[in-house]
Amino acid sequence: MRYLFDPEAIDECAMACLGHPKPEMFDIFAKALDERHPGCTYNDQPWIYSIAGGAMIQMKLYFASVHEYVMIWGTPIGSEGHSGRHHVAFWDTVIDGEAWYYAEGQFEKRIYRPGDRIFVGKRQACGMNFTDGVWAVEYARGPLPRSLPFGLADELLSARDFVAAKQTLSIYATLIGRHWTASYNHDYPLVLPFKRLAGVLMKGVGSRTTRRLMPPPPKEIGRKLAAASGRVWKGAPKRRPSRKKALDDPA
Repeated sequence: MRYLFDPEAIDECAMACLGHPKPEMFDIFAKALDERHPGCTYNDQPWIYSIAGGAMIQMKLYFASVHEYVMIWGTPIGSEGHSGRHHVAFWDTVIDGEAWYYAEGQFEKRIYRPGDRIFVGKRQACGMNFTDGVWAVEYARGPLPRSLPFGLADELLSARDFVAAKQTLSIYATLIGRHWTASYNHDYPLVLPFKRLAGVLMKGVGSRTTRRLMPPPPKEIGRKLAAASGRVWKGAPKRRPSRKKALDDPA
């Protein structure tokens, strides 16, 4: 199997964004990745929720195929869960915050901070805790479709966030479609025409589906929103007295 990316190269791109504020650091990573692999990665996909193994994070995919993906994932408030046991290997570089891991037979947590690397190999599993929040660049290599049930089960059966599940599939289909139709993709001559036809359909349908699924931006209410907009917080609106109470009150 010939892979497009190298874990060491992804780590170098991740290290380029250390020390920068969010979300600037994400753009710096994307630029470094594009300079290293021009025309192979995309910075136009939205941030979406990923709920898997009991952990809730958000993620942004920059590349995906049947055998590889590159993403940034993280959470600003912390989470914890099970990494899953996959036929895929994962290389992570922490770029902000802190992550704790442990594996079977380990009795002390492994602590990872910005610049540290995490590796979870094929058929390995870890317990994870992200303390007060963490952000990391992740490169995965292996038969990714076999891991889709893990990535979708919590969203469908526990959180019942069907929008997040559909977004995961639509973005994955879009990026696979782009990969199959890219000029750098030199597959078997008999297979390539069929892949390119399927890729055109996948990236077209996937992109339209992703756009339709985009939720409205979150709205805040109360004192924080009023302070941000310069308005004076007047508290909750006063309720008008009932007609009966108004009649009972002495003039």
